[in-house]
Amino acid sequence: MDLLNLISSVSLNPFLIGSTAAALISIISFKLRLLTKSGAVSSFILGTVVFSFGQFKWSIPLIAFFLFSNLVSKVGKTYKRKFENIFDKLSQRDSHQVFANGSLSGFFVIIYLFYPDEIFYLLYIGSLSAVSADTWATEIGTMRETVTYNVLTLKKTNQGSSGGVSMSGFLGALLGTIIIAFSAIFWIHLNIIYYFCLIIFSGMIGAYIDSVLGASVQLQNKCTICGEITERKIHCGQSANQFSGIKFITNDFINFTAAVSGAVTVFFINVIMN
Repeated sequence: MDLLNLISSVSLNPFLIGSTAAALISIISFKLRLLTKSGAVSSFILGTVVFSFGQFKWSIPLIAFFLFSNLVSKVGKTYKRKFENIFDKLSQRDSHQVFANGSLSGFFVIIYLFYPDEIFYLLYIGSLSAVSADTWATEIGTMRETVTYNVLTLKKTNQGSSGGVSMSGFLGALLGTIIIAFSAIFWIHLNIIYYFCLIIFSGMIGAYIDSVLGASVQLQNKCTICGEITERKIHCGQSANQFSGIKFITNDFINFTAAVSGAVTVFFINVIMN
């Protein structure tokens, strides 16, 4: 079989290529302790859908989000140890986190197959921009001690607390949105300045809504032993009691809401501008 026929045969098997790529990324990520077992399985499922049906246009932004988010999480792992009694989850992502951050990606890819309108690609990029902004805000915002404010009251609060914002976190969020905007630039046919403003603004709105929900309705528990406020269900070896927020509104739920917010912001701005 000559090279041309080989290339032709490969192009007829996007599912094989997509699933293989997804499997490799998931296995390597699991070995590097970036994903738990459930996270690796979820990553494989999500990656197979996006890589197989979306090809490079849809795959590159998702890969960029995954690689850069995991990179900054890995770098920030040492710094986040001081928050391990507060955060429910640290740098190793499980299935809930994978789907919270990326399920919209698979959804928009499938919708695009039936309705190939470029708005769905922009919604996809907007959702990724939001979850990237949130991830980078958390990681950069907790890398060193910094003054942190409650996003609703604007009063000083403990670093790492839900709904806390800081200048370093803001800059981290901004960087997260820029990375996603650049990752899709080769497939965008809009005015480049408008495109960057659209994706960056949508990502920042998503991250802001994440903080607002974190400060108002996210589930917070209180340790029955030491009295610390935490996202964890178990603290000091004992079940923690609900302190505030709504029981089902966990950090994963809020991350998904942030992704939706990023996509919705893109949609409404696009409607207004057009």
